[in-house]
Amino acid sequence: MKFLKTILLSVSLIFASSVNAENIDRVVEINKLYQVDQKTRSLFKRGDVYDRATELKSDAANRIRLFEMMVDDLPWTALEFTLASRIFQHTNTGSESEENENWRSQENHLIGFFLSRKAVRLGSLDETGSMVDRVNRYLKASGISKEYGLELVSRAPIKVCPINPAITDEQRLDAGLPLRLNEIMKEFCH
Repeated sequence: MKFLKTILLSVSLIFASSVNAENIDRVVEINKLYQVDQKTRSLFKRGDVYDRATELKSDAANRIRLFEMMVDDLPWTALEFTLASRIFQHTNTGSESEENENWRSQENHLIGFFLSRKAVRLGSLDETGSMVDRVNRYLKASGISKEYGLELVSRAPIKVCPINPAITDEQRLDAGLPLRLNEIMKEFCH
């Protein structure tokens, strides 16, 4: 019995160390995002003068990166990713503040983009167009030029590319789209 417990403990430790080794990069990246977030919050709380518009864009880009990481680690099927993407697509993301000013939080469309992309990776090729639609809906609702978005070049073989590859990811961020499309679409734009 003692021998069996020792074997089980050894196997558990080996599994835990391999999982930890695989996740260390993610932990480091999340910690960096957290540190940036906390720095921004402490500047805001102290009332220090800083470029709030730039910080808001950086905050959005960091949230979007976390969405991407979370979706990539979900052990779901292509169908589950597809259905979740559709739910986010249909979420009412508009609201009104107490001052009666309209504002929108369109990030649900970007979560939907990552869900659709993962479904395509898992073989749900019908979701290829949904990747494009999710980004382009975000752009339209946010008042950003369609030129910053994606286009479906081909379904067979799958080819989805930025509409204007000359636009840098930094320019997209400045325009209000916190996706690194040139980088994250390389696997689909070959």
